[in-house]
Amino acid sequence: MNHRTRSGARHLAIYLAHWAGAHTVSNEELLRRIVKARAEAHQEQVEEHRRLARKALKTVEKLTRISEEDGGLTPAAKAQLKGAKFEADRHANALRALGEFEVPNLDPGQVRHRRKRIAAARVAVLAAPAAGIVTLSATTTWWAAPAAALLGAVGSWARGPRPFPLTTRPVPADLIAETPLVLPIAPAAQPVVAGTIPAQPLEPPTVGAEPNPEPLIDAISEALAACRVIPAGRKVDLMEKPDVQAGHWSAVVRLPNTTGAEFKDVLKVRSKVAGELGLDMARLHVEQIPGADAKTLRLIGFDVDPLAQVRLCTADMLADVDVWERGIPVAVDVFGRLLYLRLQDVSILLGGSSRSGKGAALRLIIAGCLLDARVRLHLIDGKHPGQFRWSQLAQTYIYNPKTRAEEAKTKLAGLVAEMASRAGRLASLGIESLAERPDLVGTEGLTLEVVVVDEVSVFTGDPKHGAAITSDLAELAQRGLGFGIILVLATQLNDTTVLPKKITGNVVWRWCMYTTDADDSNTILGKGAAGRGWSTHLLDPNQRGSGILRRDGGFTTLRSLWLDGADMAEVQDMVRALRVQGAVPAAAPQPKAVPQPAPAAPVTDWSVLDRWLTESAATTQAGADPKAQAFDLIRQAGPQGIKRAAVADALGTPANTVGGWLKSWTEQGLIQALGAPPHTRYAATDAATDDGQ
Repeated sequence: MNHRTRSGARHLAIYLAHWAGAHTVSNEELLRRIVKARAEAHQEQVEEHRRLARKALKTVEKLTRISEEDGGLTPAAKAQLKGAKFEADRHANALRALGEFEVPNLDPGQVRHRRKRIAAARVAVLAAPAAGIVTLSATTTWWAAPAAALLGAVGSWARGPRPFPLTTRPVPADLIAETPLVLPIAPAAQPVVAGTIPAQPLEPPTVGAEPNPEPLIDAISEALAACRVIPAGRKVDLMEKPDVQAGHWSAVVRLPNTTGAEFKDVLKVRSKVAGELGLDMARLHVEQIPGADAKTLRLIGFDVDPLAQVRLCTADMLADVDVWERGIPVAVDVFGRLLYLRLQDVSILLGGSSRSGKGAALRLIIAGCLLDARVRLHLIDGKHPGQFRWSQLAQTYIYNPKTRAEEAKTKLAGLVAEMASRAGRLASLGIESLAERPDLVGTEGLTLEVVVVDEVSVFTGDPKHGAAITSDLAELAQRGLGFGIILVLATQLNDTTVLPKKITGNVVWRWCMYTTDADDSNTILGKGAAGRGWSTHLLDPNQRGSGILRRDGGFTTLRSLWLDGADMAEVQDMVRALRVQGAVPAAAPQPKAVPQPAPAAPVTDWSVLDRWLTESAATTQAGADPKAQAFDLIRQAGPQGIKRAAVADALGTPANTVGGWLKSWTEQGLIQALGAPPHTRYAATDAATDDGQ
């Protein structure tokens, strides 16, 4: 009996020493908690400076408005305005100095210091009962010490020779999700190579084998129960056989009835569910099944982060862009599927922190627009030289910091006036929107006018012209899409002072890259998006271009394609071949054009056509050459004319290709000789056609 008591006392002492020395907490958890504390302190400073900066800017805006309305300010108000500007600049400089939080390189001494603090607190907790017993024994309650000794002896005897497991508790899943960039500290016996995927409690079935659903159901059910989505002991129902592919697995499950759990509840705790399944949040995706009830969802687990690798956009992918029907390839989703932006009743708002990848997405949209001859691109650059590479290729390029706000106001006002003209033309055809008559897209007077405003806050926040610019943007957002006037707005930060609700409420696409907090994410994706589990502050800031897209009421995680290097140079050459050579930026002042007499009608050289037809007949089967068929269609139409889109549809040939033929034949005088009207010659790029608009 004495041996059993001594053995139990020894095991109790060893366990208490293990606990009091803070050895139940791993080095990785301590490291992550230190980083989390520093990140939270950094974020608090950023939010405080941002709040004070906004407060100062509101004061500046208010006093500026009063000055404009009253024709000046009192001396006290002037001093207040000066002080508010100083405060705004001071906090803006502080925000720039703070920058984005970077994970610090912590030495082992800092981890040991945190462990000593925990150990000191635990020792104090253990010492408190002993101090109380000594105090009682020294005062009035003499039997306190014998009673404590007896209790300890009984506890030691009860424990006996069974040792306590001296384990280290696992790192909480929510802590891992909040510190995704912190690499775990490898134990001495098992060194961990950076980037190695941790062992997964949930092992997916072997590819090609008949999957056994029971372990999958159990693992998912236990994970959801641990995150308090469903009660412990309840199981999800597997709706179909698990889909196992090389690199990922997926399962369609239904949450149990009478629990109140729905898809939105799982989405809110996705990071915790991922941790319970042995994954990080980037490798677990949850989506609702279209047409199913709110309890049915699909979980997809990946071996590696599906968006970790950048996917290049080649020149071939943009070689035959149709922005209206097929769209512009701009991004890739977690399954590697290309996402296309179709400019059919779609406007877009791009947001995110500095260096988050907005420029890569904007570059693709601009390139795609310039490669469709039906598009006239108006580029309003608020952070020159951000988009300067396109200055000679866009229809309009506004960038001069001294005059850009006034020029932007003039351009937007002109487009608002253009809407009235287009509305009358569509009304005469008995339609309300270009979407009802796709064949009219790109015809004379109905080109697609795409307005790209990079860093829109520079213009809407301009003290002199900002109000007019905001009003025109709201007008275009509300009514422009139906008439082929599309807005593409990019901003680092959005709130009602940058883009009011009357603008953002009519923007169909909301695409947000990485942001520093959930509030900034909500300003782009919409109020409450972060609360539903969609927040870009949880993304990896090192994955430039990774973001969340909101469209048609749903959300998608994706990463923008990357266009650069040789492909960028080739795309620019393709644009130059399609557009007018040597175009001058619209921002540069131009001398007034002197009226010139109308040029004489070109002399038609029919020998060019005869020679071409002879060569074509010698190399192709009769009637099989599409160029011969296209010319025959135009010749049969005669003075009535035929539109480029109709020719392309009849031949099954891309509209851009037909446009190239029309340009060549127009320069030779063949089209004019047939008596075809101007819209047949839309692809011609002579100066008279461009200036006449």
